[in-house]
Amino acid sequence: MPPTLRSAIATTFAWTSSPPDIVLTFASGTSPVNVTIPSGSYRMLLAPSTSDFIRVVRAAINSAISGVGRSEVVTLAMGDDSKVVFTSTGALSASGDALNYLGFTVAISSATSATAAHPPRYFATFTSRASNGWVPRTAVASSETMAGVGYGVRINTWHDEDEVTFDFAPPDPSTRAALGVNQSPIYPDAIYSRAQYGAHAGQWSVVDLLASSLGKTCAAALGNFQDHLSSTSERYNLVTIPGAAIAQPRFERTREGWDAYYRWVTPLLRQSTATGTRA
Repeated sequence: MPPTLRSAIATTFAWTSSPPDIVLTFASGTSPVNVTIPSGSYRMLLAPSTSDFIRVVRAAINSAISGVGRSEVVTLAMGDDSKVVFTSTGALSASGDALNYLGFTVAISSATSATAAHPPRYFATFTSRASNGWVPRTAVASSETMAGVGYGVRINTWHDEDEVTFDFAPPDPSTRAALGVNQSPIYPDAIYSRAQYGAHAGQWSVVDLLASSLGKTCAAALGNFQDHLSSTSERYNLVTIPGAAIAQPRFERTREGWDAYYRWVTPLLRQSTATGTRA
């Protein structure tokens, strides 16, 4: 049995609609049904309902179905292995780029349920996390006199910093599959060039997440990923991955001479608006 996924990071990404974003076909009745996903900024799972791409896609599908007078209802939800599961009260076929973003690499064909081949893009998961905890940071201009008296000014803006170690990440998707685990690999499949980091249709990796996170707000579920699958009140951290940690990420073997697992050591900056929920 694979180890439980305990932490996740979702980066903000831009979606540009190009209708139809999803096409649904049915064996009888009104068909096909075209679905449009509104353009906007989204995250996978770790976001409020209006900016959680999974829930927005689900709502758009059901709105399009009911809009043509059909009665089918579709559910999209992330499983505990981080793959998205598609279910429908009636058989249908579905295809489109929005489903590719959710990890479906082939069209859904005449089915009432389907599970994505991969976890969604712009999302990474981990089984092991270690850190010292958040430490507050601010900026001051100060000095002390020869008499030992201090003086200075301080801005009233704060953030928190932590250095986090995410351990036991397989190096690539092939090793991940061979080990039978669900956590994100460090690198994508070798068929993708470095120019394709963060811009390919295969299994996404930590490197892909980094390539997509420069200057973006990320949501980090640190130790409570499983709770977010069913809760809209559980809190996630709103963080920035510093540019220097993106330019020069720190990857290490979990154990010297053992290529099965690596660790990713990275600073995280928790923003002044520190947390959010899925509500």
